[in-house]
Amino acid sequence: MKALIKYIKTEDEKKPTLQTPASKSEPAIKESVKTAWKTAYVGNAHELLKGAMNAMYQNSFEKPYANFCAIIQGSGTGKSRLVDKVADSVFMIPMVLRPTGDRSGFPQGDMADGQPLVRFFCTKTTKETSELHVQRRYLLFLLKIIAFVDNWINVWKRSGLGIERLAADWKEYLGPPLSPERLKMYTTAIDPSPLRGFEDISDERVEFDHLQNRVKIFIDSVSNKIEPAQTDIQPVIFFYFDEAHHLSKTTVSAEPNRTAYQCLCKAFTYMMNAPIFALFLSTYSRLSETVSSSRNFWSSRPMSSNSEGSDDNMNAPFVELPFDVWKESGLVIEGTHSAQEICSLKFMARFGRPLFWTVLENTPSMDQEEVVQYAMSKLELRLEDTSQDIFCKFPLQKLIPPLSVRVDLSFELNRDEAVFLEGLLVANSMRTVYSVPKHQQYLRGGYPSEPFVAEAAARAIFNWCHAKGLGKTRSTLPPAEQTEMIIATYKTNIPSAILQWLELGLIDQGTREELVVRMLCTLAHDIAILKNPDHEHVNAVLSGDSGNVSFSQMIRVEDFLRALISEKYIGDVLDARPSNLRGEMLRDAFKDGYVHFTQFVKAGDKSTFTDEAIYLLFLRAAAIQGYGNMASTDFVIPVWIPTNNSQYPDRWSMSAIFIQIKDRVDKQFILIDAQETFQFFTRPQTQNGRKLPYITIAMELGNIAAEQKKAPQPQVKQVSTVGRTKRKGRQAQRRKNSVQLSMPANPTATRQTQETTEQAQMTVLTTPVCDTVQRIPPPTPADVKVISRELPQTTRSQALHIHPRYEIAIKGCSSRVYNVIGDEDKSHYSDILAHKDMLAEHPRSEDRVEAVRQMKPYWVAPSSYHWAKMNEESRLGAEVVIADNNNNNDDDEYYKNINEEAEEDLVVVNKYSDTEDAGAEDTDAEDVS
Repeated sequence: MKALIKYIKTEDEKKPTLQTPASKSEPAIKESVKTAWKTAYVGNAHELLKGAMNAMYQNSFEKPYANFCAIIQGSGTGKSRLVDKVADSVFMIPMVLRPTGDRSGFPQGDMADGQPLVRFFCTKTTKETSELHVQRRYLLFLLKIIAFVDNWINVWKRSGLGIERLAADWKEYLGPPLSPERLKMYTTAIDPSPLRGFEDISDERVEFDHLQNRVKIFIDSVSNKIEPAQTDIQPVIFFYFDEAHHLSKTTVSAEPNRTAYQCLCKAFTYMMNAPIFALFLSTYSRLSETVSSSRNFWSSRPMSSNSEGSDDNMNAPFVELPFDVWKESGLVIEGTHSAQEICSLKFMARFGRPLFWTVLENTPSMDQEEVVQYAMSKLELRLEDTSQDIFCKFPLQKLIPPLSVRVDLSFELNRDEAVFLEGLLVANSMRTVYSVPKHQQYLRGGYPSEPFVAEAAARAIFNWCHAKGLGKTRSTLPPAEQTEMIIATYKTNIPSAILQWLELGLIDQGTREELVVRMLCTLAHDIAILKNPDHEHVNAVLSGDSGNVSFSQMIRVEDFLRALISEKYIGDVLDARPSNLRGEMLRDAFKDGYVHFTQFVKAGDKSTFTDEAIYLLFLRAAAIQGYGNMASTDFVIPVWIPTNNSQYPDRWSMSAIFIQIKDRVDKQFILIDAQETFQFFTRPQTQNGRKLPYITIAMELGNIAAEQKKAPQPQVKQVSTVGRTKRKGRQAQRRKNSVQLSMPANPTATRQTQETTEQAQMTVLTTPVCDTVQRIPPPTPADVKVISRELPQTTRSQALHIHPRYEIAIKGCSSRVYNVIGDEDKSHYSDILAHKDMLAEHPRSEDRVEAVRQMKPYWVAPSSYHWAKMNEESRLGAEVVIADNNNNNDDDEYYKNINEEAEEDLVVVNKYSDTEDAGAEDTDAEDVS
């Protein structure tokens, strides 16, 4: 042993690159990551993993390809720390396959005979190297390790220690990578000399069944020493291979070509009925290689004819890594976190993966900005081996990871390029794997609520737009002009990038409208930050001084709306009054209100649309989008309105902005009543004696299919009552199906003009549905049109229980209505919103596409009706037998006008008509306004 230690020290002096670098020569963040390993383990993921391994082994006992499993998850989620914790209680043989030159992670790679252990597995193939030869070589390596374990157990048993400490003592004996004992074990294992009892292991003539039986006898003899009284079917000896993705990068056999990972998996099939289980740890989730589900790989198996050889036996990857675990049992305590603390980096780091909070907690002297830079470096899309991969070219690829975080991009599952891209985001851009199906052909992933990661993503986008927008002019322009140039880059390049990814089939096309709204809100958020004159860091960065722009600060509601809505309409929006009772203008009601969000999370049930959940998500800087059946409200942006000047948010100071998307001609605006629909407010919430207000925004993005324009369907001209009582319904019907709405009589509520008066007298055309549904008519788009809403009489006592609701409807998707869209960028949004049919990618010209339409993949005028002749001219475009010169074209003109009106962009603000309660009893304007 002394000779071995002396040898190791001598070799280390010769090869200083093998030593652990001194802290002075390594960035502080790397040292902090190592220090973070000293943090006490938090959570029960290790128990979940142990239970999962036992279950997988029991369910697939004596089946090939079932005695190993991959652990796949993004960087910083604690994969290595997890298996290290499991090794406290199970007999674990660790192998870290990180190359020597890789200093980006921890722990360091294992060594063997003066070289990285990974080099043993990734020896380059030769023309003569067969797959079976490589498998047997790996098998000999594994058996030699078990023989090393056997020798250690024999020595350990002579010490008289109890069997219950065997696993922990073995872990302590081995130590970390580069320890003398681990060096000795792996140096012995890679020695090509034969192992007693397996001298013929390299002889390819030895039958699989014969060799497998000998392997089982040998392993059983060792495992019985570890678990002498074992009766259950469960594994006893565990292997884990950290950084296993390196095994999939090297082809080690010829005819057929196999990677090191594939051959190592087949080596474990010789142990399939022995108490052995293996884990492969990786961020790399290119599943056809790393998880080994490629259907053509497992076809040639060295097994007997009666063996149940099937890759269907393979276990789906384990992805249940620690999330939202902190040094204390509760991450937050309601009402104890100030607004300043909520926006701090250290507070944000406690949410999500454990990497960032453990680094900050264990190194108090660490510069927090350096940790953010470290997170930003992990949001880079690094493409490896691009010469061998046809999927490695993506436009504006630097924006893919940060925009995926900020606007929650979902990727197509039926495109190889998209599946590959999502795997890359997991591998090197911190995307989280939620689930991998049993077939393992793709994964379900995303970026969950991690405000620290979202802040890093926002800064990465800013840095890109800063460099792109300013170029070489950055030092010659004043900060104000630089800001405008950067904002223009945001407005143009972000929608352009997403459009290009959509056209390549990378992004899921089923959520285009929701994607556009997330993009608009994110742009408004970031632009409001950049335009904030109180943000001292913006000017510092633009002036070339040191500093970083923080995108996690809170934004005044008015500033957010100003950034979102165009200058033409923002004044009318801010002057809006509640639609459900008399009240003050929006700008006054929300003068102390703040939004705080840097990413979007999905709401799975109605509990998310409550003030309790809104408060907790406000702490995490998250806005909400409807998911699954929660589509009645598409988005909710938390709003904090401090009560009694308190700087400590809680559920009773929370309100929200509710956003609903109207993306089709036949979809109606649903009245969003936060009190009735969601029971949003859980108890009386007041601000200076008044109920907290909330905002609803209905967005009609103007997405009308081309086919609908060409052949509009008949619409029944009907009107609906908007009152809630039967009495008002009967009165409306007696008015011959027209509702005449009046402008508010309150002199403080309006800008009275002839144009708005005319608008107030318009007939409201709606489909007769429930009394909470109203379709807003298409007024002339010259100005904001103020439309009142009929409501039942409201008394003073009733009004005290109503939260003021400010209703805004935005029609269109252009710079006319949205301040975050540039004058030249409307086409980007139009193309994003365009619903392309199944022929959008047809490779030939339009006349050929027309021929395909006549094959009737779907029915559309006039292509689908070319085979018919009509007696009169019709809207189907079919041939007319006898033309009727007296045909009335009023209907055609009507539908043409309807479609033309649908294309106009405008903003509509609904206001309360106080003529409704003119005769109401117990009304006190001072108390209810």
